[in-house]
Amino acid sequence: MSIDDQFGERPPSWIELQSVIPMSKVEEITSLSGDNIRRTYRHYVIKLSARRDGMQLKNVLAIANGTARRA
Repeated sequence: MSIDDQFGERPPSWIELQSVIPMSKVEEITSLSGDNIRRTYRHYVIKLSARRDGMQLKNVLAIANGTARRA
């Protein structure tokens, strides 16, 4: 599911931007590998459990847009 499929023509709401997305979806949206994201943008990664990571949608969109700050 791409970001366009999820939100269509409307921009995501504030609560949707704050939601945490699993790393598999982050990889789809940004076209970067999970390892690359964890190395380059480690300050945005959120531990969901011992084996699962995620990231807030607002940070994912900033990475995809090229405006995110690198670690």
